[in-house]
Amino acid sequence: MLDLLWRSTFRWKIRPRQVTGDTTYGTLRNITAIEQANIRAYVPLSDYDGRRPFFGKLDFDYDPERDAYVCPQGQLLRFANHLHTYRAARYQADAAACNACPVKSRCTTSPNGRTLRRSLDEAYFERVRAYHDTEPYKKALRKRKVWVEPLFAEAKEWHGMDRFRLRRLWKVNIEALLIAAGQNIKRLLAFGSRRPRRMAQAAALRPPGLPPIQPGRRGLGHRRCKYAPRPELFSTGCFIPLRVRARKPEN
Repeated sequence: MLDLLWRSTFRWKIRPRQVTGDTTYGTLRNITAIEQANIRAYVPLSDYDGRRPFFGKLDFDYDPERDAYVCPQGQLLRFANHLHTYRAARYQADAAACNACPVKSRCTTSPNGRTLRRSLDEAYFERVRAYHDTEPYKKALRKRKVWVEPLFAEAKEWHGMDRFRLRRLWKVNIEALLIAAGQNIKRLLAFGSRRPRRMAQAAALRPPGLPPIQPGRRGLGHRRCKYAPRPELFSTGCFIPLRVRARKPEN
């Protein structure tokens, strides 16, 4: 997601105000990088706590002044130590208070008390979680259902993108780009006599200039051959050589 975002920002010379994605993109790495770039991350967060029968992390209130969590029964989970490998801090409740708690069976099975982890970048998660109750966030998700998801369904149902026929990354990249080019051509024909409304649409339909031909090695039969790299419009980091014959200089 980040590679696509930075490449689109550089290619189209745009400064996005928000990024919309599904739960798959709601990772700590993506959210931290997007929010640090002053871009709003409109992505749902995974509800891992709802998959367990115990109290989740959202059931505990964090007190920044005391740097501690407060459990549903009012007990404190104080700072215990840092987990440098996970870039997180560990908070633990008093073992005696947990063992005497009447709802311990809904909280933990450990005799040492309930523990919680808090990421060092937890403030970004809380900021993204606060977006979920706003109307711009809900509007962005509605737009994604109408603009983005139908394109994937169209490519899968009508253009055979349910599975790739080729192997190796650069071949799969070519196949995906051909399908996307076909979808763009269909929309270009749908414009008819109208012009694209946005500069990004017009730039996407403009043919790129080929790079200069670079000298290469000799081919079969000692024929002088040269290589010209394919224009990297949607590059995945793979170099795709295109072999062309060099023209003889005219006298």
